[in-house]
Amino acid sequence: MAQRQLPMFPEGSTEVTHDLAFEKRDGSVTYFYGSLPVFTHNENDAASFKMITAQFYINGYVKQMDIVRAFGVTPISVKRAVKLYQEEGVQGFYAEKKTRGTAVLTDDVLLKAQQYLNEGQEPCDVADQLGIKRDTFSKAIRTGRLHNIKKRILSTKSERSGQDNAAPMGMGTRNVDARLAASIGQLEEPVVPDFQALQDVPKGGVLFALPALLVTGLLKYSENFFKLSKGYYGLDSLLIILAFIALVRVKSIESLRYSAPGEWGKLIGLDRIPEVRTLRSKIKQLTQDEGPQQWSEALCKEWMQSAPEQASILYIDGHVRVYNGTTNQTSASPRCPTKTLFAGNHGLLGQCDGWTALHGH
Repeated sequence: MAQRQLPMFPEGSTEVTHDLAFEKRDGSVTYFYGSLPVFTHNENDAASFKMITAQFYINGYVKQMDIVRAFGVTPISVKRAVKLYQEEGVQGFYAEKKTRGTAVLTDDVLLKAQQYLNEGQEPCDVADQLGIKRDTFSKAIRTGRLHNIKKRILSTKSERSGQDNAAPMGMGTRNVDARLAASIGQLEEPVVPDFQALQDVPKGGVLFALPALLVTGLLKYSENFFKLSKGYYGLDSLLIILAFIALVRVKSIESLRYSAPGEWGKLIGLDRIPEVRTLRSKIKQLTQDEGPQQWSEALCKEWMQSAPEQASILYIDGHVRVYNGTTNQTSASPRCPTKTLFAGNHGLLGQCDGWTALHGH
């Protein structure tokens, strides 16, 4: 009959059951069954700890609560270790963890998602558009795979008005460095317009006309016919200002004194428009020679060459009175003699309802 082995544990050991104990020494944990060491592992080797304790339970050496009490682990962790041992054996504790691939958030999907986020869309809306779970999308933002761009709070007219009033060099002059450089002649190039997203900009609808103005040649050839002295405002900005003034039907440059210069500046991409005297000085520089006429001729020539079938001439001779009369060279009704509309002495334009117009040539 087999004799039962007495529980003989080394000094300093911790008892798990009447027959099983363990001892930790020099960073290693050794398990003893009776007086015999049966297994050793590093104290930080959690996989080996779970494996050997699960093996002790399955072999009937301990109960699960003995492991919980002796090692201070949770009951659920012991149950999981036992289940893993039963299903996969020892190798189950050392197998590489299976991780989920990136089948959902591929590089193309991440690129498209980031574009939507850059436009200011909410992450939940982007996730719905791309058919991605919101939790998965949020995790991608938390881990840095995506970057949520916070929506910009656009300034209002009242807010900008307060800022313009507090400008250090006068109403709306917020670009202090460039203006100081321009005032002492140290600004080599005029300030480049920088358009911003804003709210409540008066006459802001005129910006819809800017693409059409550029296409028709507002800034084309301008540097060939106009020269401006060095300063804060460049030729392009000045031409855009004059075009916008005409489009919004400003009756005179003088009336700009009663408009908010900072709000006008937002229309041209600068901090403010020039003062009236500055604007007059700039216009004088542009019109001191035949530059405007030559520029107009260059643009007209290009327009007519690009669409010769649509080219025509409108002639106005400056008369304020209409000349009319009769002629016997046409078959007009005796009751309604043909009348002729003259434009000076420049030929026949045509006849309509008894009227004849003269064409200039």
